[in-house]
Amino acid sequence: MKLGYRIYPTKRYVSQEIVRAYSEIPTSIISDGMEKMFAMDSKIRPFHPKPMVAGHAITIHCPPGDNLVLQKAIELAEPGDVLVLNTGGDTSQAPVGEIVVSNCIRRGAVGLVIDGAIRDSDILPTLTIPVFAKGVTHRGCYKDGPGELNVPIACGGIIVRPGDLVVGDSDGVVIVPHEEAEGLLPKLINMVEKEGKLLEQIRNKTVDRSWVDQELLDKGYTF
Repeated sequence: MKLGYRIYPTKRYVSQEIVRAYSEIPTSIISDGMEKMFAMDSKIRPFHPKPMVAGHAITIHCPPGDNLVLQKAIELAEPGDVLVLNTGGDTSQAPVGEIVVSNCIRRGAVGLVIDGAIRDSDILPTLTIPVFAKGVTHRGCYKDGPGELNVPIACGGIIVRPGDLVVGDSDGVVIVPHEEAEGLLPKLINMVEKEGKLLEQIRNKTVDRSWVDQELLDKGYTF
């Protein structure tokens, strides 16, 4: 196949039950559970009042200023998919606006993540699925190609592969490698429960904070 013109089928590795479980876990805990190594650049932020999303990655690689292959990705999308788009971090042109997002909704996609810009920024927050992006510009894209679909890409400083689990909320986006999603889940559930107990202790003023002084002493501090 010719480089720059490859289109592969979409892939799904994670069960819908696992996806639903991740949709109830904050990205902060998921990120901590993976040693903070799989969080996207904080510049990629949500443009939606309710940005919680979890789904299977459809990966798209478009050159800056072009969204031809993104149009094909929309038609391959199935319910539960998240379109993840690498445009090289360019924010001078917007590959995504109201028409693109509306077509994604038509196909049942649950979100979009763009290492680039959007337009129609007053309308996108009113639509039913969240979009995460770096910025806003009114300047649109051409549809000339090249571009690739369902290949490994870089987005927000993180490698994303077709079928990886994409989770986003108000804090940003984290990528869970698809082969780790099921095995990681018990650890994350335990972290959620542990944090809930800690917050309850803080509210009840029964929290033990002696670890702070001990940590400082262990590192050689004097006070």
